[in-house]
Amino acid sequence: MKFIADGMLGKLARWLRLAGYNVKYVGDLQVPAREQDEVLLSQAQAENYILLTCDIDLHRRAKRAGVKSTFIQSNDVVEQLAEVSKRCGRRIRIRPENSRCPMCNGLLELASKSDVESEVPATVLKIQREFWRCSSCGKIYWKGSHWKTIVEMAARYNRMLR
Repeated sequence: MKFIADGMLGKLARWLRLAGYNVKYVGDLQVPAREQDEVLLSQAQAENYILLTCDIDLHRRAKRAGVKSTFIQSNDVVEQLAEVSKRCGRRIRIRPENSRCPMCNGLLELASKSDVESEVPATVLKIQREFWRCSSCGKIYWKGSHWKTIVEMAARYNRMLR
């Protein structure tokens, strides 16, 4: 599955990227606001992306045009993940080894300590053993203090789908 998300779903786009899904986000495409709906529809149709939108009119237009579309009703990202999962019939799993860069959608590659030592704080280098680098933007990731939040949100998502 691959997705294209409207401007109201940036946080959902990042979480789906963390789960390893290819997600285009209209906010990353640098398209004028008045042209965003047309770009979303044309790219979803041309590249077989599932459109994720909070805009019921855009969702209806997509359906009429034969574009796969999921209307997202919740404002809570965990509930949004559950909506996507239920509508697409696939459970979402967040694992760093399968993640994409939440910022640019690039693929993450395992990086050694020696590869990142000049780019991360010394305290992080001492504490962490695993690092990932985005193949597109070069950003480096590790299981830092934010990891607890990721694990908690994933657990909440799993409870919702029971």
